[in-house]
Amino acid sequence: ELPEKWNNTKKIATNIKQQIAPLITNEAAAVRRRSATFDVKQHEFREKFRVGEAFQFGCSNSYSILDELHQDVLSMEQEMYGLQESAALFEVNVPEFKQLHQCRREVHLLKQLWDYIHVVQNSIGEWKKTPWTDIDVEQMEMECKKFTKEIRSLDKEMRAWDAYCQIEAVVKNMLTSLRAVSDLQNSAIRERHWLQLMQATKVTFIMDENTTLANLLGLNLHEFEDEVRNIVDKAVKEMGMEKVLKELDITWATMEFEHDKHQRTGCTLLRASEELIETLEDNQVQLQNLMTSKYIAHFLEEISSWQRKLSMADQTISIWFEVQRAWSHLESIFIGSEDIRSQLPEDSERFEEIDKKFKLLINDMEKTTNVITATNQDGLYENLETIQAELTLCEKALAEYLETKRLAFPRFYFVSSADLLDILSNGNQPEL
Repeated sequence: ELPEKWNNTKKIATNIKQQIAPLITNEAAAVRRRSATFDVKQHEFREKFRVGEAFQFGCSNSYSILDELHQDVLSMEQEMYGLQESAALFEVNVPEFKQLHQCRREVHLLKQLWDYIHVVQNSIGEWKKTPWTDIDVEQMEMECKKFTKEIRSLDKEMRAWDAYCQIEAVVKNMLTSLRAVSDLQNSAIRERHWLQLMQATKVTFIMDENTTLANLLGLNLHEFEDEVRNIVDKAVKEMGMEKVLKELDITWATMEFEHDKHQRTGCTLLRASEELIETLEDNQVQLQNLMTSKYIAHFLEEISSWQRKLSMADQTISIWFEVQRAWSHLESIFIGSEDIRSQLPEDSERFEEIDKKFKLLINDMEKTTNVITATNQDGLYENLETIQAELTLCEKALAEYLETKRLAFPRFYFVSSADLLDILSNGNQPEL
């Protein structure tokens, strides 16, 4: 009976739909009217929303206002959802109500922005109570830079808002002020700078334990702005140089070569870590930058000394690894292969001399583990240059010898030099 009942039900549904068609039409028209009315209402709401107090930096009770905005938007959204539900039921197309969606989005953005504003304001408020002796300018600067970075990472839509522009300016101004405060701190200014500053400004600075950051921010030295800036700038730059030189001392006091064993001879080979090479390059660039500074006078001798040491270390490391590579490659050929020794007796003798000299240098380097001390030994670079020149002669002779073999058997032109040497040195072991 069920198929028949189902068909009857469908017929009843069709009949009913035809009967209530006028009602559906009327209701659809009513939904369209409501939709048009709501569209106008949401535009008006949007206009009012955009000029709200929450967008202004001077807003004193931002979270209360945000709560009210959220409730207003929520009320509008509920009306919109009801309208959309009716529209779906009566198959009526309604607009997307983008203005209302934008309001909801901006409520979220405003909440995010005011969270940042309160964090920044509370942090700066706390800093202002800090006594002079406890001010950690570097930490505060790091925090301010972090604030700046985080504020700039917020949605770009906010950038036109007064609250955004003002908090960005507050952080920027704080950074500028902190730089001035940093300049006046003892960590940067030595006794010689205080004297120069007092002579230039004819102002006596009295700093006691009761002085706070708020007092310093209120200091007014604008009448001698250039003099103060020049002397303080000099002090800060000199402190930067001191810091770099201290770091150099600490870094290179502990920097050592790593070691490997040569597989055939068991000799100790040097290995330079990536960290060593990067540090050496970075420090040389640092020193070069310091040399261009107009404030170098006080540290000229020390910086020049470091430049000489690091330059020598750089040159020595470079030539050492070139020599070590060539020696490792040729050692097994000229000393390990009887065939090569009989074919190139003169160069084999030359290599034996090189081998002795290089092994002596290896022993010296093994005893002196510190990179700077080891690479700055008297005569080391010159010895390495001599060995390198002699190794070049050996390599040239070897290349000429391989060329004769390739001329004799042209298929060897398709074999790399390393493989060809392997073949030739194992000539008496065909299975290899």
